Amino acid sequence: MSNPTIYDNPSFQHILSTTEEIILEKGCRNTTLKDIIEKSGLSKGAIYHYVDSKDELFGLILKSKITEMNEKFHKTITRSIEEADDGSRFGVVGQFFHSRQNTKDIGNLIFIYLLSQENEKVKKILNDLFNYSKETGTQWIKMGQENGVIPTNIDAAKMSILLMTFSYGLRVTQILTSSEEDKVDLSDIFQLIMKTLS
Repeated sequence: MSNPTIYDNPSFQHILSTTEEIILEKGCRNTTLKDIIEKSGLSKGAIYHYVDSKDELFGLILKSKITEMNEKFHKTITRSIEEADDGSRFGVVGQFFHSRQNTKDIGNLIFIYLLSQENEKVKKILNDLFNYSKETGTQWIKMGQENGVIPTNIDAAKMSILLMTFSYGLRVTQILTSSEEDKVDLSDIFQLIMKTLS
């Protein structure tokens, strides 16, 4: 995947937001690079400067969502530490699960679409996303350990993978369940995991 500094580029941000709009209108499968070029008003060269395919672009959107979540997490932690608010210090982690609860969430739509693709480039995109998510989650858990919220005997990398496993499963579950009574209450699951760790 490309260097994360491209996210600071206004032109690339425009490509991402345009792509998200088209996905919400047409779905992932029916979205094309031609649609993105036309709607964004950018040249074909401008798009291909950043990505080689729509699947790579979709992967970068997912990565941007993780980056946004990570920034929000760090702001919340900093604010909570400054205000000595122990009760909500790691409440933002629960938002990670809540974002997977909405079947219209752009991240869910892209994730399920990419899983349905069978080619080596997409496998690499998903593998890069997995590693990036794992690293981000590991950092969060280590911060929790440093702040006394998560026990220090927990293996941060393994716990990150466990939380990702729940998250991936929840994405699929939310798409498969049709009735409200079958939907998973993600806050209950998160609370259960945190109680188990205590």
